[in-house]
Amino acid sequence: MNTLIIVANPRIDSFSFALANKYKELALAKNYTVEMLDLYREENQQPFYFYEDANKIEPTKEMKYFQTKIKWADELIFIFPVWWGSLPAILKNFIEWNFSSGFAFEYENSRPKGLLSNKKVKIYTTTGTPSIIYRLSGARKRLKKTLEKQIFEFCGMKLLSFNTYGGLNKKEVDTKKILDKIKV
Repeated sequence: MNTLIIVANPRIDSFSFALANKYKELALAKNYTVEMLDLYREENQQPFYFYEDANKIEPTKEMKYFQTKIKWADELIFIFPVWWGSLPAILKNFIEWNFSSGFAFEYENSRPKGLLSNKKVKIYTTTGTPSIIYRLSGARKRLKKTLEKQIFEFCGMKLLSFNTYGGLNKKEVDTKKILDKIKV
C-alpha cells in the first residue's frame, strides 16, 4: 500500500505532526510505503491559485510534482488543524492547484466524472475547541460534508474516516491516549 500523508500545520511540535508520525509509524510496521508532505516546508511551494482561463491551465512544475505523488498513492491521509471552521488556506490552495480538471476529474456529457477512483482518504483534524462544540454547532458535519462530497467524491475518491480531536489546548487532554487509538 502506498500512503501519502499530507500535513498542513506550521508548527512541527503540533499534535498534527504527532498524528502524522504515529500514522507513519503504524503504516511502516504494516510494510506500507509512506511519504509525508509538510505543506509549510515543502520546497515545491505553490503561489495562491490563479488563472486567466479555467479551461486552459497549463500544469506547472509544482503541479506535476504533487500530482505524481497523488497518483502514486493508494491512500491519502490529510492532517490539519481546524481554523475558523475550515481547513488552513495552504491546504485549500494545495487542493485547488493539484486536484485539477484533467487530472482529478473531467466533465462527460456536462457531468463531473472523478478520475481518482482508486484512492482512499482519511482525515485527521485538530482543534483547541472541545470536539463537542464542533458537533453541536454543526461545524464538524459541514466540514466533513464539504470535503467528502464536493472534493473527494467529486474526484472519485472514497472517504474512509473523518476524525476530529478537540480541546487540545487543555493540559488535562491525554494526547498519548489519543495516539494509542490511531489505526491504519
